[in-house]
Amino acid sequence: MRGALRKKKLKSGKLSLYIDYYPPVWNPQTKQYTRREFLNLHLHANPVTTLEKQENKLYTEIAEKIYLKRMKALMLEENGLFNKDVLEGDFFVYALNFIRAKQKEKVDTTHYETAIKYLKRWMGEHLKFRHIDEKLLQKFKDYLLSTHSLKSKSEKLKQNSAASYYDKFAVVVQQAFLDKYLTEDYTVRVPRISNVETFRQIIDDEELKLLLENPIEDETVFKSSIFALLSGFRFSALKIIKWSDFHYSTALNAWYVYIIDPKPDRSFKHYISHQAVNILGKKKEGDQLVFPDLNYSRTRTKLKEWFSNVGLKDKAKFHNWRHKYATDLIEKGEDIYVVSKMLNHKHVKTTQIYAKVPDTNRAKAASKAIYSHLN
Repeated sequence: MRGALRKKKLKSGKLSLYIDYYPPVWNPQTKQYTRREFLNLHLHANPVTTLEKQENKLYTEIAEKIYLKRMKALMLEENGLFNKDVLEGDFFVYALNFIRAKQKEKVDTTHYETAIKYLKRWMGEHLKFRHIDEKLLQKFKDYLLSTHSLKSKSEKLKQNSAASYYDKFAVVVQQAFLDKYLTEDYTVRVPRISNVETFRQIIDDEELKLLLENPIEDETVFKSSIFALLSGFRFSALKIIKWSDFHYSTALNAWYVYIIDPKPDRSFKHYISHQAVNILGKKKEGDQLVFPDLNYSRTRTKLKEWFSNVGLKDKAKFHNWRHKYATDLIEKGEDIYVVSKMLNHKHVKTTQIYAKVPDTNRAKAASKAIYSHLN
């Protein structure tokens, strides 16, 4: 392994210091091999003043120390030895780079980012790798199970949310171990937070009838809600759907929408009923948005008003339209694999939350468990 400290002349006239590696070295943050590592240190090409000369001397000394540190790390790695210098690195800087790499891979990083927010609220703005061990992981797990939500100081963080955030934190710690920033994978010693079964506030048929008989006067909120009920689209998808995304298959006598679904960020060809299309009214041409005035804050407020008016305040969530769409398909006997595709789920396991046996089916089954000779 060879490396050299070099200078590159910039347009500004200054000299940028960088390390030139040969052969290229693996960068665990960018997940690729690199020949050059720019140090963000710049020299005056022709120092005139005493200050400029002092700056050149200082930045050159800093660059030389970084260069020696990098060469030491590479030599230790080549010989299978752990480089203890990395333990002084900042875990939060590493986590940020990890998240950015995930974003480049089109991965939803919302829970990763939230996990780091909770970790910072607990630990402060800096966390060195040498502080990460089995005890810290256990204490962070306990913290998540006892702390309040970032959104509300009066609301305790739900266990399933705590489980998700701890899992994301553990993934980053595991990767740090694989990238040789830690001497051990401490996550194997600390049990994960278990999920608890939750009761979903799904709208039943009687409640739906009540809502439809007492509609909200806001046309955008009403139409978008009913379209979500009939199509299963998320709110984020409804915000970006254009009239040009609607297509009709003569062979199948069916409408479908073709979009890039925002949450999984992948293409989605979704068949919808004629009833769903008709609820939108006359189809417009071009790339106009179907719901141009759709606003999350206003929709949330109007939904609370609408649902509260009929005594259903606890079920006033836009996502409940999607829940109703999915559970209705399951109750009507649709195959769970088909429902999974209709919801654009990556894994069928995600769809299984809707596949619990409905009360109507269980009630019918209970009536069959009768022995006439007992009467």
